[in-house]
Amino acid sequence: MKYLRNTLLMTLIAALIMPSPSVLAVGNAEVETSSGGDASQVVETSTPSSGSTAAAPSSQLAPDLTTEQPTVESVAAANPPAVAPVNPAPSPVQTTAESPEKTAPLLISKVSPDKKYIEIYNPTDSNVTLAGWKIEHYRADVKTGGKELKDEVILANDFLVLSNDPALTKAVKFDKAPSVIQGEGSVVLSRADGSMADIVGWGETKKFLAAPVTGGVKTVWRCFADGIIVDSKNNFADFSSNKTAGDQEVMPYTRPRCKTPEPPKPLNKCEGLKLNEIASHVDEPFIELVNGSNKTITTAGCKLTIDSNNSQEVLGDIELKSGELRAVKVSHTKLKLPKTKGKVYVLDEAGAEIDATEYDKIAKGASWSLLDGEWMQTFAVTEGAANVFKEYADCQAGYMRNESGKCVKIPTPSTESDVLAPCPAGQYRHPETRRCRKIEAAKTVTPCKEGYYRSEETGRCRSIASAAAKTLKPCPDGQFRNPATGRCKKIAAADDILKDCPEGFERNPATRRCRKIKTASMPVVGSATAGVQHVAGATWGWWVFGGVSLLAAGYGAWQWRWELSQLIRRLRR
Repeated sequence: MKYLRNTLLMTLIAALIMPSPSVLAVGNAEVETSSGGDASQVVETSTPSSGSTAAAPSSQLAPDLTTEQPTVESVAAANPPAVAPVNPAPSPVQTTAESPEKTAPLLISKVSPDKKYIEIYNPTDSNVTLAGWKIEHYRADVKTGGKELKDEVILANDFLVLSNDPALTKAVKFDKAPSVIQGEGSVVLSRADGSMADIVGWGETKKFLAAPVTGGVKTVWRCFADGIIVDSKNNFADFSSNKTAGDQEVMPYTRPRCKTPEPPKPLNKCEGLKLNEIASHVDEPFIELVNGSNKTITTAGCKLTIDSNNSQEVLGDIELKSGELRAVKVSHTKLKLPKTKGKVYVLDEAGAEIDATEYDKIAKGASWSLLDGEWMQTFAVTEGAANVFKEYADCQAGYMRNESGKCVKIPTPSTESDVLAPCPAGQYRHPETRRCRKIEAAKTVTPCKEGYYRSEETGRCRSIASAAAKTLKPCPDGQFRNPATGRCKKIAAADDILKDCPEGFERNPATRRCRKIKTASMPVVGSATAGVQHVAGATWGWWVFGGVSLLAAGYGAWQWRWELSQLIRRLRR
């Protein structure tokens, strides 16, 4: 028991004296941070290190920095809010147990896709042996070439150039000449232990510090301020570049000085720039602009955009005189112009809207044009010329538009081949059918033979004898033939005296005949039968009643026939 107690006491004392593992881990992390802090500034497609303080993540800085391109002579001072200040003095190399070759803060000072060289700078006061160091070029994530250094030495505050160009006699040759292009790429400088010393990227690359340099460069370089090289761990802010032959040319082994940035120019308000014509439903769509002001303007920084997408087309620096037109081909831009319905905006350099128009139901071959201050559809597409109103599209070849607006075939004039041949003898051409028809001979009436005559009504010959037989005999003397009835009627004499009509008769003045005098029938006052109307068929009801009664009597006799027979027998007795 005594031995067990002593053992427990010794274990407790050892635990109090020895440091905990977490304390050891913190100490190791501090040592690693002091020896290799540059690697924490690398920004690739993966998530950046949380220890990075000078550089922002590429997902936050890259879009903003690439939209506003720096000038050719831009340096870190051109964007003071986005970068750290230039190093005032070279940082002395910390004295550690490790050799300078493992911790030297070497920098990539120049990369020239045009001249095909890469330059490294030693900002320390000690020579550095580069055994095991690597310089590699990447396009996107693909390595295209580089150099693994062996016994090369870079002097204090001096340069080392890698190139296969024979003109650079002091340059170190590449193991494999990298395929460096102006559009995009990146160069990575690695130490012998594999840690990264520096990296620079340009264009649409995936390896860079904070933000890449704008692509399309001939040479990118770091400038020197008061003899101190610029390094804020931000490629976009630290490096300057040239893109054209007229830009500043930087040679290897030189220390280009940082230039004072020019004051920012005022933003172009694009005053007077207006939309004039939108040709969206044609073979080659375009958007036409016009200078509606009375002075010359420039389109530098002015933008076109469409409501269907978020793309903006920045116009170049073009001078437009008053009333001058400028057509922008849609195929030469990033815009997507809808054919039949959409809205087009003109923005100034700050992004504020200065003009807009909306179109709908645009027909094929028509454009949306501004005519006398009013937008309307016209079939006269006038690129680069004054707008003209045209209500209808052109008809196809051989057709014309009539009064109703429809395309009809153009009538062709008659030619010699269309002239019809003359009709044969005895025929004529009908004016409606244009066919030949036989000429009808004039009909000659043959005279009737003897004893016949031609009737005027039927045109036929009739026998004179039969006609005479059908002639009415003349009326006797004192009579005449009534034309209405064809009968003979006595001629009334003026001295004819009619006999008096009998009593109760009178003479009709129209027919002069005697007729009975009508007497007025008056009903007797108080008579019960006065006003009673006798219906001619009113007795049919009695006949029906009699018939029904007879049938009932017959039915009763049949039903009581036995009783009736017994009654008759009794009566006979």
